[in-house]
Amino acid sequence: MDGIIVINKPYGATSHQVVQSVRRLFQGIKAGHSGTLDPAATGVLPVCLGKATRIAEYIIEHPKTYRAAVTLGITTDTEDAAGRKTGQFAVPGIDQVQIEQILSGFIGNIEQLPPLYSAVKYRGKPLYHWTRSGKDVPRRVRLADIYSIELLEFNDDREAQIIFDVQCSKGTYIRTLAADIGRAVGCGAHLFSLTRLAVGPFKLEKSLTLEKVAELARSNCYEEFLLPMDTALVHFPKLKLEDKHIKALKNGQTVCLDHLGLSGQFRINDKIRIYDTRNNFKAIACWEQSATGNRLKTSKYLSDG
Repeated sequence: MDGIIVINKPYGATSHQVVQSVRRLFQGIKAGHSGTLDPAATGVLPVCLGKATRIAEYIIEHPKTYRAAVTLGITTDTEDAAGRKTGQFAVPGIDQVQIEQILSGFIGNIEQLPPLYSAVKYRGKPLYHWTRSGKDVPRRVRLADIYSIELLEFNDDREAQIIFDVQCSKGTYIRTLAADIGRAVGCGAHLFSLTRLAVGPFKLEKSLTLEKVAELARSNCYEEFLLPMDTALVHFPKLKLEDKHIKALKNGQTVCLDHLGLSGQFRINDKIRIYDTRNNFKAIACWEQSATGNRLKTSKYLSDG
């Protein structure tokens, strides 16, 4: 059984616990997630089964879209609502236009200091280990890309809150983004709630609860929840090859693109989805340039045939 299940992760569960639940449903089948969600977050969590676990690295590279609710004026040690309150500050008089201007200032390549309670490693152990031990350890600034931010709602009541959608690169800490937005407003803030709306082509509206997956699995309705591996690879160009070339790639040999008249269609180091003439997905290959010409080389062969 090879494919991808798009789970709507429930509040409170770790990503690992979701994977464990999937493994119990499909005994003996390898499974793994492709991008951790914090326990307090909900939403899209792609889980790979069988050979699809070999393409998890490509799913992780997809842009992510989140809906975040941020409470202004209250800071916590975890930068979200699960943490201990560390401060409470008056929210300055600010309107929706000013909030939108502040949010737009985060679009682009930004620097983030990972949260003290995060899985980023220092000397082989996650930061949360050192924090819980009472040790103050250095944190390295990390880069992230914010592609877009759209303000959906601004409540300036007694507990001011902003709700926005953000599309970002892998490795972006939305908790830290919330805290940084609070600093930009001038009153501090923390992430109140978070829902992942999308991971690349995988959308929340097409995701399923673990309970629904279990129900469908009991009815052997696999086609209703198990997506083909190549649905995660739509950002790679597609190429159909004859069986002899498929066989060569399977055996670790290269295929000359110049002989196929295809060298102008791809760029060096492009990852390419490889299909046979019957449109069966077979492999991921990379276009390489060598002294003997432009060639396809197998990155991952993912078919039994």
